[in-house]
Amino acid sequence: MNILVVNWSWYPSGGDWTYVENLTKIYEDRGHHVIPFSMKDDRNFPSPWSDYFIENIDYKKINRRSLTAGIKVVMKSIYSFEAQKNLEKLLSDVKIDFAHINVIHHHITPIILKVLKQKNIPIIWTLHEYIPICPEGTFISHGQICERCFDGAFYNCITHSCKKGSYLASTVAALENYVHKYLNYYEYVDHYVCPSVFLYEKFKAFNFFSDKLVQLYHGYDYAEIETAKLAPKAGDEKYIVFTGRLEKIKGAHTVLNAMLACRDIQLKIIGDGTQEPALKEFKETHQLTNVTFLGKKNKQETLQIINGAEFLICASEWYEVLGFTVVEAMALGKPVIGSAIGAIPEMVINNQTGLLFEPGNHNQLADLIKSLFTDIDLILQMGKNANQHINQLINTEKHFEGLQKLIPAL
Repeated sequence: MNILVVNWSWYPSGGDWTYVENLTKIYEDRGHHVIPFSMKDDRNFPSPWSDYFIENIDYKKINRRSLTAGIKVVMKSIYSFEAQKNLEKLLSDVKIDFAHINVIHHHITPIILKVLKQKNIPIIWTLHEYIPICPEGTFISHGQICERCFDGAFYNCITHSCKKGSYLASTVAALENYVHKYLNYYEYVDHYVCPSVFLYEKFKAFNFFSDKLVQLYHGYDYAEIETAKLAPKAGDEKYIVFTGRLEKIKGAHTVLNAMLACRDIQLKIIGDGTQEPALKEFKETHQLTNVTFLGKKNKQETLQIINGAEFLICASEWYEVLGFTVVEAMALGKPVIGSAIGAIPEMVINNQTGLLFEPGNHNQLADLIKSLFTDIDLILQMGKNANQHINQLINTEKHFEGLQKLIPAL
């Protein structure tokens, strides 16, 4: 079968790419041919189909003096005529048996659903974000959980300036949702794949095509995990690790506040982001000499650092869709101290595969760090439990079997 896999990037760009990469391997290992449709980017992996990709959207133009350029970028991010034209050309040149959509909002846009429907091509869409029901995309408004846009009341995004605290950005985000709600291209999707029970229940509660929602955990290729396990560890250093984007919704600030009470425990932080300068300033101001910022690392380096740690901290403060960092840590046999929000509790089973704390509660987090760090037996037992649980939950064979139920011809 020729399978169209659509994603805004065709290079490592976060959790959505981790899934797309694993999904591509799942299909190709079973003899299918994956044809990508994405945006052009110097970081993209080579593809014989890249000529069909759309031009990269430069959002920085919105902040430039040229109002005309800004408007063009905004319109293209809502309704991409280029994506429509390029996909029509692709479909005229090659037969596609079905399409698997991933992250397309703001870039490729849902217009492609209409193009696919006109060709009677079955469509599966794996949901990686909440944009169809939340214009901001994360259910976060000014650092707090927000569900005001329930039942399509997207104007709340504008009145509360939810998107980046900007009235203009929030207006664009709300307009995008109203346009897509009016055009209703979402109706053309045959099945929406929900990577977690939490996301499934949230979309269902928001009355988003409940009859088309299917809960199916991701698959994962654990080969790199096994490689990381074999890598030699650097000395007898004992430390814990936090890895992720250094943005407020990921909770790095909560972790640093917790470390004020854990000064005899070494913490390594992997990642970068807009909060990095502020976090480093906090470290210097409070003389947290036990905290080391390692910057962004490639996947294998990250896995090796996690493998050398006692446990991982996942301090997210938004409705985490799944969290591959948690998956990878648990697959390495590491317990996870995670915030009890989103899909995290589906992986971190309290007192079994790790420990849960109230999102943003740095005092509670500090207590859990101190108690677990000194209990070697508990770390080993929870790590063993974590490995067993995640291999059963995030399983390539189960994922493919689930996809086969949606597309029997697979």
